[in-house]
Amino acid sequence: MNIRAARREETRQKILDAARDCFCAGEFDTVSTREIAKRAGVAEGTIFNHFPTKEDLLICCVGQQMAEAIEKGLYTMDPEWCFVDKMMHVASYRFTQVGLNPGLWQVIMQQIVFSPRKGAVHAVMESSGLIAAIQALIEEAQLSGELNRDLPPVLIQKTLMSLFLFTIHEHFSTQNFDCEDMCGTLRELLEVQVKGIWASEPHLAA
Repeated sequence: MNIRAARREETRQKILDAARDCFCAGEFDTVSTREIAKRAGVAEGTIFNHFPTKEDLLICCVGQQMAEAIEKGLYTMDPEWCFVDKMMHVASYRFTQVGLNPGLWQVIMQQIVFSPRKGAVHAVMESSGLIAAIQALIEEAQLSGELNRDLPPVLIQKTLMSLFLFTIHEHFSTQNFDCEDMCGTLRELLEVQVKGIWASEPHLAA
């Protein structure tokens, strides 16, 4: 990387760090790009040289944070663990981040999860590497016979992501961001899904 590219990346990171701090302290609509620029020590126009919109900036903030959690989770994972344990290990790193920065997640829930912009949630999950990581774990579990091989991996992945978002929403509603509690909620949901909620054989009425 040449000096110019390095400086551009350094500026971009300063903007991301400043934006994350601002979003943690206020709602999306009340945080201005002028405030972010001042905290980052750059001109307001510089922000838009790196990010087309304020929402794109938020998506990058979240995506970068999620990518760090996923990388740590995958790097420290025991390959001998069962599927649920592997999923919970990755989720625990993300839940830890949520607990440390609940204000940022509040903005995420309001602006991204319930955003009118089509594909915002998918953009965050894809850019962070979360979708690819989960699909790889699903395919591995299907090959080993731990998960149903007849189900399309993408449908399993969507189900798992919905459980993760439900867990966050459930704890957000009670302002309980304890990592162990969040992990407990998600584990119960995952285990029900893996075991299956339908009986394996039909029961005849008495």
